[in-house]
Amino acid sequence: MDSTSTESAITEWINILGESQVIAAKPADFGASTIGIKRSIPAVLRPESQEQVAAILQVAQRWQVPVYPVSTGNNWGYGSANPVEDGCAILDLSRLNRITGFDSEMGVVTVEPGVTQAALRDFLDQQEGDFLVPVTGAGPTCSILGNALERGYGITPITDHFAAVTKIEAILPDGSHYRTPLSELGGSEVDGLFKWGLGPYMDGLFSQGNFGVVVNMTIALAPAPETVTAFFFSTKDDAKLEALVPTVRAVLRALSGSVVAINLLNNQRMLSMMAPFPEDEAIEGVLPAKVIEDLAKRHNVPAWSGVGAIYASKEVARAARRTLRRLLGPVTDRLIFINQRKVETVRKVSRMLPGNLATRVRGMTDTLAGALEIMHGSPNDVALALAYWRSGALPAHGQPKNPARDGCGLIWFAPLVPIRGKDVRRYTNMIEKICPQYGVNPLITLTTVNERCFDSTVPLLFDRSDAEATARANNCYRALLEAGKKEGFLPYRLNINAMDILNGGSAFSMIANKLKTAVDPNFILAPGRYVPRVNTAPESTITPKSDQL
Repeated sequence: MDSTSTESAITEWINILGESQVIAAKPADFGASTIGIKRSIPAVLRPESQEQVAAILQVAQRWQVPVYPVSTGNNWGYGSANPVEDGCAILDLSRLNRITGFDSEMGVVTVEPGVTQAALRDFLDQQEGDFLVPVTGAGPTCSILGNALERGYGITPITDHFAAVTKIEAILPDGSHYRTPLSELGGSEVDGLFKWGLGPYMDGLFSQGNFGVVVNMTIALAPAPETVTAFFFSTKDDAKLEALVPTVRAVLRALSGSVVAINLLNNQRMLSMMAPFPEDEAIEGVLPAKVIEDLAKRHNVPAWSGVGAIYASKEVARAARRTLRRLLGPVTDRLIFINQRKVETVRKVSRMLPGNLATRVRGMTDTLAGALEIMHGSPNDVALALAYWRSGALPAHGQPKNPARDGCGLIWFAPLVPIRGKDVRRYTNMIEKICPQYGVNPLITLTTVNERCFDSTVPLLFDRSDAEATARANNCYRALLEAGKKEGFLPYRLNINAMDILNGGSAFSMIANKLKTAVDPNFILAPGRYVPRVNTAPESTITPKSDQL
C-alpha cells in the first residue's frame, strides 16, 4: 500500500461520506488504546447507511487500502478502536445506530452496530418491553452487536451473547449484501426466530472473523423474571477453593434456568473495588502479601468471594434459596441474599448513621445497587472503575468513563478453565506466580460460561504513561499465553497484539485462509483479525504482505 493509493481512496471516501465524516485518527480518540499499542491509522470513516458501507469497501478494493470495522470502538482491554495491522482506515460504524425491528411478543430485536447497551435499555423502556438487556461490565456505551460478535458473555440470561444471535446481515468485502437463505427465500421473520437457518451455518464466520461487515443483527432477549435476587457468599480459607469450585458446578446443575452464572473473585480483585491502590506500599508495582493481608482485614475481605442471581418466580426463588443454603453452606463462611427492597432499606438506615460509618454504608449500598442494576439487565459503569485502579484520570462527575481516552492501562487475559477444583488451583497458582514477575497484581475473576467451564478475566493493570510498565504488562500477557499453552488454559478471545498465536500450518489456519481468500482475495477487510495469513492461493490473487502493512 502506498501513499498515492491511500490519498486516492480518501478522496473517493470524501465524495461518498462528505468531508466531515472522513477524519484523522487523533491520539485522544481512535488512536488511544488501554493496552498501550499504537497503530498507524490513515483515516477514520463514519458511514450512516449500509449503502455507504458497501461503497467504502468497493473503494478499498479498488485502491487496495485495508479497512478495519469497529462498532463503537469501546473494546477496552483488547485494543479499543485500533486495528490489528498498521495502515488500516478505521470503519467507524457508530452512526449506524438504529433499532430496525422489535417483536415484543416473540422477544427478538434487530440492532445496528452503533446500538449501545444504554440505547437498547432506553428503547425497551419506551416500548414497555419487559426484557433484560444483555449487559456486560464494559459499560453503557458499548455495542450490543460488537460484544456478541466477539462472543462476549454476561451474568444475566442469556449468558452467551452470540448464542442469542438468530440472524445476521453483512456487507461482504466486495460490497455485496449477505443474507441467510431463509431471508433470501422470503422467510425473514422465521429467520429471526431460529438461529441455525437453512443449509451450512455461515453466520458463524462473522463471529471473531473478518469475512464481512455486520450491519444488522437480530438477537433473542431474555424476559424479565418476576423476581431477581442476588446472592453473595465467601470463604475466609483459601484452602476451601478446591471444594468450592465443584459446589459452584453443582449449583448450576441443580438450579439450571434460575441461576445462570456465578462469579468467583479472589481477595485482590475484591480489594480493587473497595480501596484505592496503595502506591506507596507497592514494591515495583506489586502489593506485598503483608499489605494485602492488612488491607483485607481492614475491609473485611475474605480469600474468595462469590456472586450470582436467582431469576425466577417468588415460589421458585424461595426454593432456590433453600438449595443454595444446602449446597453452599458446607463450603462457605457466609451466604446472604439481597434484592432491591433490602438495598433501599439499608440506604434509608444509612441516613441516620454518624459520619464515617454513614459514608461507608452508603458506598457499600451504591455498589450493591449498581450490581443489582446489572443483574436486572440495566447497564452501568460500576465495574468499569476497575480500569482506573492503577492509572488514568476519572472523568468529571456525570461524564461517561472511557478508559482509552482517560489514560488507563488495561490488558485482559481471559482464558477458559474447567470447573474442576484441581484445575482451578493449578490455574490460580500460574497467575499468582507469573503476574508479580512483571509488576502486575494478580486480580482473578472466574465466571461460569456454562456448567463445565469458567472464563477467567485477569486485568493486567499498569501505568500507561510509563513506557517500561506498558512493555512489562504486554510481556506479562505473552508469558501468561505461553504458560497457558502448557497448562491448557487458553483465551476465548485475543487482543489486537496477540492474533499471531493463531499463525501456523494447522488445518484451521489453512481452511480459514482459503475461505478468506475466496471472499477477500486482497485481504482488504480487517487483515490479521483471527484469520492467519497462509499463502494457499496463486500469488496473482493475493497482494503481498508488504503492500498491506
